[in-house]
Amino acid sequence: MLGIKEIGVYIPAGREDNYTKKEKYGIDDAFLHDKIGVSRHAVRDAGDDTTDMGLKAYQHLASKIDIDRSKVEVLVFVTQNPDVRMPHAGTILHEKIGLPYTCASFDIPLGCSGFMYGLSVITGFMKENGMTRGLLIAADPYTKCVNPEDKNTSLLFGDAATATYITDDPVLVPGKYVFGNNSEKWRDIKLVDGWLYMNGSAVVKFVAKFVPENVRQTLEKNGIKKDEIDRWVMHQASRFMHKVLCEYTDIDPSKMPWDCRDYGNTVSSSIPIILEKELHDKSRKTFFICGFGIGLSWGSTVLRRV
Repeated sequence: MLGIKEIGVYIPAGREDNYTKKEKYGIDDAFLHDKIGVSRHAVRDAGDDTTDMGLKAYQHLASKIDIDRSKVEVLVFVTQNPDVRMPHAGTILHEKIGLPYTCASFDIPLGCSGFMYGLSVITGFMKENGMTRGLLIAADPYTKCVNPEDKNTSLLFGDAATATYITDDPVLVPGKYVFGNNSEKWRDIKLVDGWLYMNGSAVVKFVAKFVPENVRQTLEKNGIKKDEIDRWVMHQASRFMHKVLCEYTDIDPSKMPWDCRDYGNTVSSSIPIILEKELHDKSRKTFFICGFGIGLSWGSTVLRRV
Protein backbone atom coordinates (compact mmCIF):
# COMPACT_ATOMS: atom_id res chain seq x y z
CA MET A 1 0.00 0.00 0.00
CA LEU A 2 1.61 3.22 -1.21
CA GLY A 3 0.47 6.75 -0.43
CA ILE A 4 1.24 10.15 1.03
CA LYS A 5 3.31 10.12 4.23
CA GLU A 6 4.16 13.83 4.55
CA ILE A 7 4.23 17.06 2.52
CA GLY A 8 6.68 19.94 2.52
CA VAL A 9 5.76 23.39 1.22
CA TYR A 10 7.78 26.36 0.10
CA ILE A 11 6.03 29.67 -0.59
CA PRO A 12 8.44 32.59 -1.12
CA ALA A 13 8.18 35.50 1.29
CA GLY A 14 8.09 38.04 -1.56
CA ARG A 15 4.66 39.35 -2.55
CA GLU A 16 3.09 41.60 -5.17
CA ASP A 17 -0.03 43.44 -3.99
CA ASN A 18 -2.85 43.31 -6.51
CA TYR A 19 -4.64 46.25 -4.91
CA THR A 20 -1.85 48.54 -6.11
CA LYS A 21 -2.73 47.59 -9.69
CA LYS A 22 -6.41 48.59 -9.63
CA GLU A 23 -5.94 51.89 -11.44
CA LYS A 24 -3.61 50.35 -14.01
CA TYR A 25 -6.17 47.71 -14.99
CA GLY A 26 -9.34 49.69 -14.31
CA ILE A 27 -10.66 47.26 -11.72
CA ASP A 28 -12.12 47.57 -8.23
CA ASP A 29 -11.97 45.73 -4.90
CA ALA A 30 -15.01 43.60 -5.77
CA PHE A 31 -13.31 42.29 -8.92
CA LEU A 32 -10.20 41.29 -6.98
CA HIS A 33 -12.14 39.72 -4.14
CA ASP A 34 -14.96 37.97 -6.01
CA LYS A 35 -13.53 37.20 -9.46
CA ILE A 36 -9.79 36.76 -8.94
CA GLY A 37 -9.79 35.94 -5.23
CA VAL A 38 -6.10 36.81 -4.87
CA SER A 39 -5.05 39.84 -2.84
CA ARG A 40 -1.32 39.21 -3.15
CA HIS A 41 0.67 36.68 -5.11
CA ALA A 42 3.98 35.10 -4.14
CA VAL A 43 7.12 35.91 -6.12
CA ARG A 44 10.24 33.74 -6.11
CA ASP A 45 13.42 35.07 -4.56
CA ALA A 46 15.91 36.78 -6.84
CA GLY A 47 18.37 34.17 -8.09
CA ASP A 48 16.10 31.22 -7.30
CA ASP A 49 15.39 28.91 -10.21
CA THR A 50 12.80 26.14 -10.38
CA THR A 51 14.99 23.46 -8.79
CA ASP A 52 16.02 25.86 -6.00
CA MET A 53 12.36 26.17 -5.08
CA GLY A 54 11.98 22.39 -5.26
CA LEU A 55 14.98 22.03 -2.94
CA LYS A 56 13.43 24.42 -0.40
CA ALA A 57 10.19 22.43 -0.45
CA TYR A 58 12.20 19.26 0.15
CA GLN A 59 14.09 20.92 3.02
CA HIS A 60 10.77 21.82 4.66
CA LEU A 61 9.65 18.22 4.21
CA ALA A 62 12.90 16.92 5.74
CA SER A 63 12.44 19.25 8.73
CA LYS A 64 9.11 17.54 9.49
CA ILE A 65 10.04 13.88 9.04
CA ASP A 66 13.24 11.88 9.07
CA ILE A 67 14.18 10.92 5.51
CA ASP A 68 17.08 8.60 4.79
CA ARG A 69 18.16 9.98 1.41
CA SER A 70 20.12 6.82 0.67
CA LYS A 71 16.82 4.90 0.57
CA VAL A 72 14.90 7.23 -1.76
CA GLU A 73 14.33 5.26 -4.96
CA VAL A 74 12.64 7.71 -7.31
CA LEU A 75 12.20 11.46 -7.75
CA VAL A 76 9.42 12.73 -10.00
CA PHE A 77 9.46 16.46 -10.81
CA VAL A 78 6.29 18.15 -12.07
CA THR A 79 7.09 21.39 -13.90
CA GLN A 80 6.55 23.21 -17.18
CA ASN A 81 9.19 25.83 -16.35
CA PRO A 82 12.46 23.98 -15.68
CA ASP A 83 15.84 25.62 -15.10
CA VAL A 84 17.01 24.72 -18.58
CA ARG A 85 15.56 22.92 -21.58
CA MET A 86 18.05 20.06 -21.14
CA PRO A 87 18.70 18.08 -19.01
CA HIS A 88 15.49 17.39 -17.14
CA ALA A 89 14.91 19.31 -13.91
CA GLY A 90 14.67 16.11 -11.88
CA THR A 91 18.32 15.27 -12.40
CA ILE A 92 19.41 18.78 -11.32
CA LEU A 93 17.32 18.53 -8.16
CA HIS A 94 18.60 14.96 -7.65
CA GLU A 95 22.11 16.44 -7.26
CA LYS A 96 20.99 19.36 -5.07
CA ILE A 97 19.20 17.06 -2.61
CA GLY A 98 22.08 14.58 -2.64
CA LEU A 99 20.16 11.49 -3.69
CA PRO A 100 21.97 8.21 -4.42
CA TYR A 101 22.90 6.93 -7.87
CA THR A 102 20.31 4.20 -7.42
CA CYS A 103 17.49 6.80 -7.32
CA ALA A 104 15.67 7.28 -10.63
CA SER A 105 14.49 10.74 -11.67
CA PHE A 106 12.26 12.11 -14.41
CA ASP A 107 9.95 15.04 -15.15
CA ILE A 108 6.25 15.42 -15.91
CA PRO A 109 5.64 18.63 -17.90
CA LEU A 110 2.06 19.31 -16.82
CA GLY A 111 0.48 22.33 -15.18
CA CYS A 112 -2.59 22.60 -13.00
CA SER A 113 -3.47 18.91 -13.35
CA GLY A 114 0.15 17.92 -12.76
CA PHE A 115 -0.13 16.83 -9.14
CA MET A 116 -2.89 14.38 -10.06
CA TYR A 117 -0.91 12.85 -12.90
CA GLY A 118 2.27 12.90 -10.83
CA LEU A 119 0.69 11.11 -7.87
CA SER A 120 -0.71 8.39 -10.11
CA VAL A 121 2.56 7.99 -12.04
CA ILE A 122 4.88 7.83 -9.04
CA THR A 123 2.78 5.33 -7.08
CA GLY A 124 2.33 3.17 -10.19
CA PHE A 125 6.05 3.36 -11.00
CA MET A 126 6.97 2.45 -7.44
CA LYS A 127 4.53 -0.44 -7.25
CA GLU A 128 5.68 -1.89 -10.58
CA ASN A 129 9.33 -1.71 -9.54
CA GLY A 130 9.00 -2.84 -5.92
CA MET A 131 9.90 0.57 -4.45
CA THR A 132 8.87 1.95 -1.07
CA ARG A 133 10.33 5.49 -0.89
CA GLY A 134 9.71 8.24 -3.43
CA LEU A 135 9.59 12.02 -3.78
CA LEU A 136 7.00 13.89 -5.83
CA ILE A 137 8.18 17.47 -6.29
CA ALA A 138 6.06 20.19 -7.91
CA ALA A 139 7.40 23.64 -8.79
CA ASP A 140 6.11 25.85 -11.58
CA PRO A 141 7.19 29.49 -11.14
CA TYR A 142 4.91 31.26 -13.58
CA THR A 143 6.79 34.52 -13.01
CA LYS A 144 9.02 33.10 -15.74
CA CYS A 145 6.24 33.39 -18.31
CA VAL A 146 3.55 35.77 -17.00
CA ASN A 147 3.53 39.16 -18.72
CA PRO A 148 3.24 41.84 -16.00
CA GLU A 149 1.11 43.89 -18.40
CA ASP A 150 -1.48 41.13 -18.87
CA LYS A 151 -4.47 41.58 -16.55
CA ASN A 152 -5.73 38.04 -17.27
CA THR A 153 -2.66 36.36 -15.77
CA SER A 154 -0.56 38.84 -13.76
CA LEU A 155 -3.18 39.20 -11.01
CA LEU A 156 -3.63 35.48 -10.58
CA PHE A 157 -0.51 33.31 -10.55
CA GLY A 158 1.95 32.92 -7.67
CA ASP A 159 5.20 31.00 -7.21
CA ALA A 160 5.48 28.01 -4.87
CA ALA A 161 6.83 24.48 -4.61
CA THR A 162 5.82 21.31 -2.77
CA ALA A 163 7.50 18.03 -1.89
CA THR A 164 5.32 14.99 -1.24
CA TYR A 165 6.88 11.94 0.41
CA ILE A 166 5.43 8.69 -0.92
CA THR A 167 5.98 5.55 1.20
CA ASP A 168 4.55 2.14 2.06
CA ASP A 169 3.60 3.54 5.48
CA PRO A 170 1.21 6.28 4.34
CA VAL A 171 -1.23 8.62 6.02
CA LEU A 172 -3.42 9.05 2.94
CA VAL A 173 -3.88 6.45 0.22
CA PRO A 174 -5.18 7.35 -3.26
CA GLY A 175 -8.00 5.36 -4.77
CA LYS A 176 -8.91 5.00 -8.42
CA TYR A 177 -8.35 7.92 -10.77
CA VAL A 178 -10.33 9.42 -13.63
CA PHE A 179 -8.38 11.47 -16.18
CA GLY A 180 -9.29 13.32 -19.35
CA ASN A 181 -8.08 15.77 -21.99
CA ASN A 182 -10.01 18.10 -24.29
CA SER A 183 -7.18 18.52 -26.79
CA GLU A 184 -9.33 20.48 -29.26
CA LYS A 185 -9.13 23.45 -26.87
CA TRP A 186 -5.41 23.38 -26.01
CA ARG A 187 -4.99 26.81 -27.62
CA ASP A 188 -6.98 28.44 -24.80
CA ILE A 189 -3.91 28.28 -22.51
CA LYS A 190 -0.53 28.45 -24.19
CA LEU A 191 2.70 30.40 -24.57
CA VAL A 192 2.75 33.14 -27.20
CA ASP A 193 6.16 34.69 -27.87
CA GLY A 194 7.32 33.43 -24.49
CA TRP A 195 4.38 34.87 -22.53
CA LEU A 196 1.43 32.98 -21.04
CA TYR A 197 -1.85 33.50 -22.89
CA MET A 198 -5.10 32.42 -21.26
CA ASN A 199 -8.64 32.71 -22.59
CA GLY A 200 -10.34 33.02 -19.22
CA SER A 201 -13.96 32.70 -20.34
CA ALA A 202 -13.15 29.62 -22.43
CA VAL A 203 -11.40 27.99 -19.47
CA VAL A 204 -14.43 28.63 -17.25
CA LYS A 205 -16.66 26.95 -19.86
CA PHE A 206 -14.24 24.02 -20.02
CA VAL A 207 -14.34 23.52 -16.26
CA ALA A 208 -18.12 23.87 -16.09
CA LYS A 209 -18.56 21.28 -18.84
CA PHE A 210 -16.02 18.60 -17.93
CA VAL A 211 -15.17 18.75 -14.21
CA PRO A 212 -18.67 18.02 -12.77
CA GLU A 213 -18.88 14.84 -14.86
CA ASN A 214 -15.35 13.94 -13.79
CA VAL A 215 -16.43 14.33 -10.17
CA ARG A 216 -19.43 12.03 -10.72
CA GLN A 217 -17.32 9.38 -12.44
CA THR A 218 -14.59 9.49 -9.79
CA LEU A 219 -17.06 9.07 -6.94
CA GLU A 220 -18.72 6.17 -8.73
CA LYS A 221 -15.40 4.51 -9.56
CA ASN A 222 -14.34 4.72 -5.91
CA GLY A 223 -17.68 3.52 -4.54
CA ILE A 224 -18.23 6.59 -2.39
CA LYS A 225 -21.07 9.10 -2.11
CA LYS A 226 -20.71 12.84 -2.27
CA ASP A 227 -21.78 13.35 1.35
CA GLU A 228 -19.07 10.94 2.53
CA ILE A 229 -16.29 13.28 1.36
CA ASP A 230 -14.93 15.40 4.22
CA ARG A 231 -12.87 17.83 2.13
CA TRP A 232 -12.99 18.77 -1.54
CA VAL A 233 -9.50 19.94 -2.46
CA MET A 234 -9.90 21.42 -5.92
CA HIS A 235 -7.20 23.22 -7.88
CA GLN A 236 -7.12 26.88 -6.84
CA ALA A 237 -7.75 28.38 -10.29
CA SER A 238 -9.64 31.58 -9.42
CA ARG A 239 -12.32 32.56 -6.95
CA PHE A 240 -14.94 32.77 -9.70
CA MET A 241 -13.97 29.31 -10.94
CA HIS A 242 -14.28 27.99 -7.40
CA LYS A 243 -17.82 29.33 -7.16
CA VAL A 244 -18.68 27.78 -10.53
CA LEU A 245 -17.43 24.40 -9.29
CA CYS A 246 -19.50 24.60 -6.10
CA GLU A 247 -22.60 25.49 -8.12
CA TYR A 248 -22.19 22.94 -10.91
CA THR A 249 -21.24 20.07 -8.59
CA ASP A 250 -23.68 21.00 -5.79
CA ILE A 251 -20.92 20.82 -3.18
CA ASP A 252 -21.14 22.62 0.16
CA PRO A 253 -18.69 25.57 -0.16
CA SER A 254 -17.65 25.11 3.49
CA LYS A 255 -16.13 21.75 2.47
CA MET A 256 -14.22 23.19 -0.50
CA PRO A 257 -11.48 25.49 0.85
CA TRP A 258 -10.35 28.61 -1.00
CA ASP A 259 -6.85 29.00 0.36
CA CYS A 260 -4.71 31.06 -2.02
CA ARG A 261 -5.82 34.64 -1.39
CA ASP A 262 -2.38 35.59 -0.06
CA TYR A 263 -0.16 33.67 -2.50
CA GLY A 264 -2.08 33.03 -5.75
CA ASN A 265 -2.70 30.19 -8.16
CA THR A 266 0.40 28.01 -7.73
CA VAL A 267 -0.38 25.62 -10.59
CA SER A 268 0.69 22.02 -9.74
CA SER A 269 1.39 22.94 -6.10
CA SER A 270 -2.10 24.23 -5.25
CA ILE A 271 -3.55 20.88 -4.13
CA PRO A 272 -0.62 19.68 -1.95
CA ILE A 273 -0.40 23.12 -0.27
CA ILE A 274 -3.91 22.58 1.10
CA LEU A 275 -3.35 18.89 1.86
CA GLU A 276 -0.24 19.75 3.91
CA LYS A 277 -2.37 21.86 6.25
CA GLU A 278 -4.94 19.12 6.79
CA LEU A 279 -2.86 15.95 6.44
CA HIS A 280 -2.71 15.23 10.16
CA ASP A 281 -6.21 16.37 11.10
CA LYS A 282 -7.67 12.97 11.92
CA SER A 283 -11.22 14.28 11.71
CA ARG A 284 -10.71 14.45 7.92
CA LYS A 285 -11.11 10.86 6.75
CA THR A 286 -11.69 11.32 3.03
CA PHE A 287 -10.43 13.90 0.54
CA PHE A 288 -11.55 14.39 -3.04
CA ILE A 289 -8.71 15.97 -5.00
CA CYS A 290 -9.05 17.37 -8.51
CA GLY A 291 -6.70 19.24 -10.84
CA PHE A 292 -7.57 20.84 -14.17
CA GLY A 293 -6.07 23.33 -16.58
CA ILE A 294 -3.55 23.66 -19.39
CA GLY A 295 -3.92 21.02 -22.03
CA LEU A 296 -6.91 21.20 -21.45
CA SER A 297 -6.50 18.32 -19.03
CA TRP A 298 -8.02 17.11 -15.79
CA GLY A 299 -7.78 14.34 -13.21
CA SER A 300 -9.32 13.33 -9.88
CA THR A 301 -9.13 10.71 -7.17
CA VAL A 302 -10.25 10.05 -3.60
CA LEU A 303 -7.72 9.96 -0.75
CA ARG A 304 -8.59 7.86 2.28
CA ARG A 305 -6.94 8.07 5.68
CA VAL A 306 -5.23 4.89 6.83
